[in-house]
Amino acid sequence: MNVTVYEQPLGRLARTLAWGLLLLLSLRISWLIRRLLAPLLPQVLFCARGQGADGARRVALTLDDGPSGAGSLELLDLLRQLQVPATLFLIGDHLNRGGEGFVARALADGHQIGNHMAQDSISARLPPEGFLNQLRRTEAALRGAAAPRSLALRWFRPGGGRFHRAMLESVSAEGYRLVLGSVFPYDTNQPPLWFLRRFLLANVHPGAIVVLHDRPDTIAATLHTLRAVVPELRRRGYRFVSLDQLG
Repeated sequence: MNVTVYEQPLGRLARTLAWGLLLLLSLRISWLIRRLLAPLLPQVLFCARGQGADGARRVALTLDDGPSGAGSLELLDLLRQLQVPATLFLIGDHLNRGGEGFVARALADGHQIGNHMAQDSISARLPPEGFLNQLRRTEAALRGAAAPRSLALRWFRPGGGRFHRAMLESVSAEGYRLVLGSVFPYDTNQPPLWFLRRFLLANVHPGAIVVLHDRPDTIAATLHTLRAVVPELRRRGYRFVSLDQLG
């Protein structure tokens, strides 16, 4: 019985230390993405380089896996309040969660829509024909959900963040550019809120692409984090822009 009493605080301490170590390592990971991966793979958008023409530091916010439900509507409300444009990488099979008019409202609010495939699975595992069928099926679903507004689709993010050369060639032929990102705070692993806030503030850089998630299990943390981080980044001189303006 005494062992059980002491296991819980020790477990919390171990988890806190693990997240703290990852926070320290994240600075090196971000550096590798910006200095190594981005130059080696110019056909993939990880981040933009340097500052904008006006000298302001720019950052693009992207949100994956939505819509998640009522939280997605709260997300649109918050983005409007914060005056932050975002690119929503939506999953075709999740569109019914947002309700009728969700995509059209996002477009009316100035957000961009990205193709994140039809299912929440690892896109790189799909055979070539299956990949193209799902990519095109998702595009058709997104255009239908946007009606009566027209929808320009330029950005693609693969499920699971994995890609290969054949995928790059396929999405390019379909008129897309594959975009990943340079700041991903592991929010799908359910880190504590302090970690999300500190990770973003430590790793955002000029030209950063931030990846957060609009999922039932992450949306509350996403909303909390945006409320805390966006004002602070603005105080540091950052300006939020769309992927089109960044890339």
